[in-house]
Amino acid sequence: MLTKLEGPIVRINPNELHIDDPEYYDELYVGSSRRTMKYEWAMKGFGPTISSFATEGHELHRTRRGALAPYFSKASVYQLEPTVQSVVNKLVSRLEAIRGSGTVINVIDVFTALTADIIGEYAFALPYDFIDNPDFAPHWYRVMMDFAETFHIFKQFGWMEPLVRKIPQGIVKIISPQLGALSTVGDMAKERIARVKAELAEGKKPDEKTIFYDMLTNDQLRPEDKTSERLEAEGISVLAAGSVTTAHMLSLLTFLIVDNTEILTRLQKELHTVMPRPDSQPKWNQLEQLPYLTAIIQEGLRWGYGVTHRLQRISPDVALQYDGWTIPPGIPVSMTSILMHDNQSLFPNPRLFSPERWLQPDSAQLRKYLVTFSKGSRQCLGMNLAYCELYLTLAAIFAPGRFSFEMFETDISDVEIAHDFFIPCERMDSKGIRVLVK
Repeated sequence: MLTKLEGPIVRINPNELHIDDPEYYDELYVGSSRRTMKYEWAMKGFGPTISSFATEGHELHRTRRGALAPYFSKASVYQLEPTVQSVVNKLVSRLEAIRGSGTVINVIDVFTALTADIIGEYAFALPYDFIDNPDFAPHWYRVMMDFAETFHIFKQFGWMEPLVRKIPQGIVKIISPQLGALSTVGDMAKERIARVKAELAEGKKPDEKTIFYDMLTNDQLRPEDKTSERLEAEGISVLAAGSVTTAHMLSLLTFLIVDNTEILTRLQKELHTVMPRPDSQPKWNQLEQLPYLTAIIQEGLRWGYGVTHRLQRISPDVALQYDGWTIPPGIPVSMTSILMHDNQSLFPNPRLFSPERWLQPDSAQLRKYLVTFSKGSRQCLGMNLAYCELYLTLAAIFAPGRFSFEMFETDISDVEIAHDFFIPCERMDSKGIRVLVK
């Protein structure tokens, strides 16, 4: 048993350890060949632990993740690129219509509409058409953040989530918008899954590859993983993870680029090499080759953290070793991206947004400490889709000669993290990241 803890390893509650040591991250999250489990107490913050993300056990997680993983491989996302580009093009058309009108837009609403439409199309062949909403469906981001806020409630009071599901949802929404958000997101996933099943029963199938149509027709998938309850949980997970996280990153990058003329100028000069006209549409693999755009994205992923909550892992079979300490099997151990990304020794002046730190001769070594998507067998499933959306969207809106953005009553406090709702949340009284399009 551990009887004494000091330095970078701390017992943060009676059952859990936390380590703040960047050199240990790969050992904890990647390991070698050992089995790795999640911590059931933490995962109940997401409700029933039947989605692949929230699955506790090692073997069952491999089965469930294996059913989803092919749709998020880089090869699959390359095939999806025309769909992503078409939604980005709709966004550009909307911004062109707004340009010069004096209309103030909140980019977090804009980008949440963008990413939700993309994941809705890919998952269900049923886009939400939020981009076409006159105000970019501002309710959706609020619903998603209210939903994220319930993570802490359900984690601490596990009995509440099943109770909330039994109470008429109209009453729940009156009592608490945060708890009501659970049913809103759940209803959207449930409605989409029901439509997919109904269309399959009628013999219909989309022309393009979609996640849940293919899962329902996959003979290799266990029948118990095709139940409506399981697919709805998976739908909630895909919808939530596939929209607000990337939208948050696009929003803060928009602010950080527009707020720094030198960064914007250098970016547009580089983009001109593959976008000689404002309406040029370079491919994702072309944009990946641009060093400065890539550095901006890497620095945004570092600066914005990704998941801000600690991520617990359990080694059920073998003891972990750390700095002379033996951690017995079964003990939840966590690390946190905020402490990794703000580590002064790795990233001097860490709250300075500096893409140049990724262009130094030794910058390749820093990639080891960029853990926005975590690592190992539980690494974020949607990483490749997020990268595709980041590259295509940033290139489109910052294409030289296309748009000029001006911040409207927005400053750094509107993008800095103020709350940990598992994902980052800005200060509660912020009015968003607001811009004028010129």
